Amino acid sequence: MLINSGTSRSLVLSGNIHDLFFIKEEENTDYIPLVPFLTHSWDIPGFILIVYELNGPIRFAQASEREKVKQAFDLWRGTTESEPDPNVSVSQSRSTQTGGSSQNTPLGSLDAAIEPPDASFTQYMNDAIGSPTLALELLRQFCLLSRSTNAKGEKLLPEKLIILIEATDMLLPEGEIRSLSLPDRHRVSIVQDWISDSNFMNGNDTVIFIAESPSLVNSRIIRLPQVVTVEIPAPGMSERQHFISWFNNTPKLVEKPLNLWGSQAQLAMLTAGLSIQALRQLLLATCYSGERLQPEDVIEKVSEFIQAQLGEDVVEFKKPAHSLQDIVGNQKLVEFLKAQLIPRITSTGPDALAGMSVCGPIGSGKTFIFEGLAGELDIPVLVLKNIRSMWFGQTDVIFERLRRLLMALVKVLIFVDEADTQFGGVGQDAHSTERRLTGKIQAMMSDPQLRGNITWLLMTARIYNLSPDLRREGRVGDMVIPVLDPNGEDREAFLRWTLAKVLPGSLPDDTVERLLKVTGDYSAASFASLRSDLEAASILKQDSQETGELTLDEIIAVAEDRILPNIGPIRQYQTLQALLNCTRKSLLPGDYSPEIRESWAKRIAQLEAIGVRG
Repeated sequence: MLINSGTSRSLVLSGNIHDLFFIKEEENTDYIPLVPFLTHSWDIPGFILIVYELNGPIRFAQASEREKVKQAFDLWRGTTESEPDPNVSVSQSRSTQTGGSSQNTPLGSLDAAIEPPDASFTQYMNDAIGSPTLALELLRQFCLLSRSTNAKGEKLLPEKLIILIEATDMLLPEGEIRSLSLPDRHRVSIVQDWISDSNFMNGNDTVIFIAESPSLVNSRIIRLPQVVTVEIPAPGMSERQHFISWFNNTPKLVEKPLNLWGSQAQLAMLTAGLSIQALRQLLLATCYSGERLQPEDVIEKVSEFIQAQLGEDVVEFKKPAHSLQDIVGNQKLVEFLKAQLIPRITSTGPDALAGMSVCGPIGSGKTFIFEGLAGELDIPVLVLKNIRSMWFGQTDVIFERLRRLLMALVKVLIFVDEADTQFGGVGQDAHSTERRLTGKIQAMMSDPQLRGNITWLLMTARIYNLSPDLRREGRVGDMVIPVLDPNGEDREAFLRWTLAKVLPGSLPDDTVERLLKVTGDYSAASFASLRSDLEAASILKQDSQETGELTLDEIIAVAEDRILPNIGPIRQYQTLQALLNCTRKSLLPGDYSPEIRESWAKRIAQLEAIGVRG
């Protein structure tokens, strides 16, 4: 539609450009790469299709089309030598489009750039092989040729040109002009002149640049208003199911039907996130082995593919080994998760939760509890580790890959630990890349297309460092859940869990009271650390005696020997911030009132006044 309507004559195809695409011919059907797919789809009367690939020749879809261009080009070149008409002369055409002489252009005329004036079409085409600068200039000249007429006013080339340029990110790399090599600068200048020419924009020819990400193409080109970016999405459920069915019914690929654990629709559902290329590899491996394809095999393939796309240091697929049944204490929170949160995470309707944030002091058990939640849900968990790339421009590319994958996934929980360090701010003090990244993440969290399929879970002890735009309702601000230090019955449950291996059996009330006093300031992490110390003491005792059970006095001795890290004020600050930012009264300890909330804010201000800030 963009080409037919003339909306834009300069397009950038990005996204899933390395995949396979379905094509139906008269005799058979097949899945083929993008460029052959486009050349086949656009091989229609009235158009001449030209393809240029880096370090390769300029190719024509049809030999007859090459001959047409050759004849018109040689006639055009012969005309310019004898008749310096501005409508047909290469150098004059460049002068007209730039508003000056050809000496002011990056390469001057084609004559100066490539060959002497008597060079032929074939010589130009041969010299363009392996010379991308010359190839781009020659393609630009083809567009000038397409608009030129002979002495009778007839067009030398009546057909419209569609020019496909592969690997545009290598031909026109992103970066400041002063940091680019001279050939790179020339190519950027050639293309900028080419697609900014008003005659080209008002003409009938179209140039299509192909690059995985617009962020990799030089900004002098990609930011031009006449350049339109078209993203090729990852295959959806229907596309994957079609490929599975086609594959299963193609004799040259399979000798017998696929051996699946379930239906083809179930396989298509479970392969969400895979490209057709990756899905093809999975099915070919299954046919070769002859074994039944199991769900765990598919999940492993999806995990490998996504990690390969984004990088192992960026994302990780995780299957927690524990569930909410393994959570110690925190009974009020666990009941809330089961009754209120899980139904909204699993929902795909309007009640679906876009995201939530979990806060609380360091060591309170946030990660363990919500990994248990993920284990309870039995849905894929995508752990986002680091999307800030050290390489210029790669952060945007990684984000684009992430978004493309998320758009294809059916149901996934995105787990972001230490979220305050993963996402920055959007203020003037933040780096431009950080502001751009945070803005894109925020937009994705509230994207209605992802609601019901993607649930964001942000974990942080420093909720106050998260951007206010992230914390607003409609993103993770819908649900801000505090995880606090154990108290009351929860504290006793932690104590019994801590002693379970070294002091089995029921504990007398006075023993419990005595131990609760010793562990008065303990967090969940402190109890876990004490449990480890007690088990170590039990093993040492077992080496010297027949039993490894510790006496009450020995347990108290181990506990009293421990000195907690000097982070009490910081943890108090983080606890108050968690209480202040909580969005559910039912999750707060004790009764809630505006006065109590105001007292938290005052105490936070007092701690900040003495230099305490978590």
